[in-house]
Amino acid sequence: MKIEYFPRFQLKQSYTLNTTADRQTLAYIKSERTMKRNLLIAIFYVFIVATLNGQDLSGFKYVYVPTLTYKNGGTDIWSISSKLRTSFMQKGLTVVNESSVTLREIQNNPCLLIRCFIDHTNVTIGTNSVNLTLKDCNDKIIATGKGSAAGWSVQDDFNKATRRAFNKINKLSYRFNANNTPRLDLPEVEKTNETEESLISYFDSNSVNQIEGIYKSYQSETLGYYKIGIKKYGIKYKAIILESDLSHWKEGEVKAVFEPSSMKGFFSTNWYTENKVSYKTFAMMENAAMLSIEFKNPETGQKRNDSFIKMYPKLDEHIRISEKPKSSGSGFFITKNGIIATNAHVVAEAESLNIQISNEMRRFEFSAKVLLVDNQNDVALIQINDPDFKELSEIPYSFVEQADIGAKVFTIGYPLNTVMGSNYKVTDGIISSASGISDDLRYYQISVPLQPGNSGGPLFNKNGDVIAITSARLDGEAVGTNIENVNYAVKISYLEGFA
Repeated sequence: MKIEYFPRFQLKQSYTLNTTADRQTLAYIKSERTMKRNLLIAIFYVFIVATLNGQDLSGFKYVYVPTLTYKNGGTDIWSISSKLRTSFMQKGLTVVNESSVTLREIQNNPCLLIRCFIDHTNVTIGTNSVNLTLKDCNDKIIATGKGSAAGWSVQDDFNKATRRAFNKINKLSYRFNANNTPRLDLPEVEKTNETEESLISYFDSNSVNQIEGIYKSYQSETLGYYKIGIKKYGIKYKAIILESDLSHWKEGEVKAVFEPSSMKGFFSTNWYTENKVSYKTFAMMENAAMLSIEFKNPETGQKRNDSFIKMYPKLDEHIRISEKPKSSGSGFFITKNGIIATNAHVVAEAESLNIQISNEMRRFEFSAKVLLVDNQNDVALIQINDPDFKELSEIPYSFVEQADIGAKVFTIGYPLNTVMGSNYKVTDGIISSASGISDDLRYYQISVPLQPGNSGGPLFNKNGDVIAITSARLDGEAVGTNIENVNYAVKISYLEGFA
């Protein structure tokens, strides 16, 4: 008998078995064919399983690639960040930068965003490598890529290493499919039974603090829609969700907790972000109807303020949120319990006093009263009498009576604040003379530029000691000639004798 072999161990369908040897031969062939078929099936099955279980990028729309910065001040020296951004765009993903990671679509669903983490070597001789890690909204690793190269230059190393690292990621398929977008694993926040109706009933039947009320967010690229109710609980205040365009925020959940500080209208704040993650910051009542909360971009360090407008209770129609003062000036603390020195002409005929205190964080406002006035020497003392004011921890300067002609001096004040802004301004110069107009020994003549609003501010020596109170400038029209930088400050000894 003749047996013919065919590709893939297939047997010709027409044959006759006449001997035991023939049967053994056929059994061997069948065994080989079965083993080969099972092996192919197994390989195919493994391939299918690996394909089904493998991670792709189809559930994402955006990718954030950080700009690499270095201790020497360089930014993306080897063009790694820029090359990766180009590669992701070619793949079809939308690349977002540091400022646009807060796009509303990403805020509404942060799981649409991939974050790319970059780690690389930096050697001038040898092999350089680039390691990439892609993570999702739950900080789970989606994919990794690693590439290395040793070329003729460091730049050439990183060009090749970056391309090779991305090649491993590029093999992942990409075509956006919302069904594959991961779900955010959200932490739990405090839940109350408050509703808008229950809060309105509370506000109508109780004496409420300025921060209490119902607010709507002032929407922007960085802030979506929130309607919150702020109510006092013990010594703190809680912001409660009433409405939101984010479906994972439910009515009654606590969005923030505000703890009063020693400054009126200023609160230490525990804010819960879009993803319900605790974020420590500060909040301030800018006026009777607006609450602002400070945030910082974790990538750039840039700060912003998000605003909430009070909708209820309604403000009295006669309340003015902003009223232009009849006069303004500067001043400085002389005691920790709130006594401030200024010029007498600053507080002359004042019906009420409003003190604004600025530091590196914010501006705070307090009510005050006139304590003592010396019109002859143009000095005055005012006292903060606001119950929300807390005593200062220290006075960070001393008072020194002696100063030499030609000594460098400077002042800090609030000149022309309606035009130049509400932040303090620093100007410097020298002591031009130990006396004022007509040799008036109460004053120093100084070259420090002064403008309306500088009056009453402290004049410091180079050591930061207060030596005088900025008071006046010489009027060129009055003397019939142009005058530059001829200004005057009342010596601190006249304040000390008065106080």
